Amino acid sequence: MNIVYPDYKNSIVNLVSSILETYNIKADHPPLKQLDTKILKTKKNIIFFILDGFGMNLLNKFVASTKFLNKNLISPITSVFPSTTSAAITSIISGKTPWEHGAIGWTLYFKEFAKNIDYLPNWDSITTTTQNPEQYNIIDYIGADNIFNKIADTNPDVQQFYLTHKELSQSPNIIRNSGTAKIIPYSKHKHLYKKINKLISKRNSGRKLIFVYSSSPDKIEHPMGINAEEVEKFIRETDSAIEKLSSQLAGTDTTILITADHGLTDIDEYFYVNEDEKLFDSLIMPTFPEPRFISFFVKKHKMEQFEEAFKKYGDKFLLFDREEFLETKLLGEGKMHYKIDDFIGDYVAIATSDSAMKSIYMQNGKWKKEFKAHHSGLTEDEMLVPLIKIDT
Repeated sequence: MNIVYPDYKNSIVNLVSSILETYNIKADHPPLKQLDTKILKTKKNIIFFILDGFGMNLLNKFVASTKFLNKNLISPITSVFPSTTSAAITSIISGKTPWEHGAIGWTLYFKEFAKNIDYLPNWDSITTTTQNPEQYNIIDYIGADNIFNKIADTNPDVQQFYLTHKELSQSPNIIRNSGTAKIIPYSKHKHLYKKINKLISKRNSGRKLIFVYSSSPDKIEHPMGINAEEVEKFIRETDSAIEKLSSQLAGTDTTILITADHGLTDIDEYFYVNEDEKLFDSLIMPTFPEPRFISFFVKKHKMEQFEEAFKKYGDKFLLFDREEFLETKLLGEGKMHYKIDDFIGDYVAIATSDSAMKSIYMQNGKWKKEFKAHHSGLTEDEMLVPLIKIDT
């Protein structure tokens, strides 16, 4: 598999910088060179569309089903590292790198609460029950301010909307990160496009920024794999719906920008930390935050044992000690978020193959059925996402 490193001059962070620059806000990172913000500034409406898990691999794989999207493809750009929703969506919402916002994975150990918590939904990682956000206020510990607040401060005339799935619309994370944008829930994708059309077509002379989030195709790829017919069906329907929407919006002076937080790759082999006696014995605590981006906290007197035990996985994962990993700047640049110091262990492993590695909670045991596809590694499938631009 080809390895792709994040390019923080040509990434989803830089796309957000372009949007900020469109509204005359100085961004922390350079805008994309392939987007002319001078032209974007003249647009009445901007629709910023995130298709979770829509990597370049899907555009390339399902060419016949993505004719309209491919026709409007500007270029590939990279995700951030790790290539996972927690890190990437937080970067998209904030315009910050993971190095700056600290949300570096799905599961994070918060010493403040003495537990592993799944960041975006604020779930207890063992029971998957939602935590009381007042008692477990994890978004006070990681994350960053959102672009909507920044835009409202300097462009109070711009109307902002945040369209997301109905079941996510009351999430404390989304409520907080939507800032000054009005949350508009949708239940089905066919309703989503009608809502977008209605927002733009209203007889209202004001400028609009519409942020749209779709959890698919990611939630289809995870259980079914990237080659599933259901994935192609969703992509085909999306291609058709966006083509229809762009036709409906003709003459409204709107630009639609479409990208993804990350892609996915199929997993052929899972390794379980608990089943490797020497590896497990060397650890202080369970691994996290992701099955393809793994932080190991190792007993000081068993460092050599850990290194020896991990050699058998050397053709499937890159292994860094703590200092080596921090020096790679894979998480980006800027001011380091203080919680990263808690989340990065003595060693870090990053998947570059079709493998994943998990710790098993003995209360739960193994999953009966593992995901067929995953993300957060450094493969091309996970790291490359499209930049699509449609002018109406």
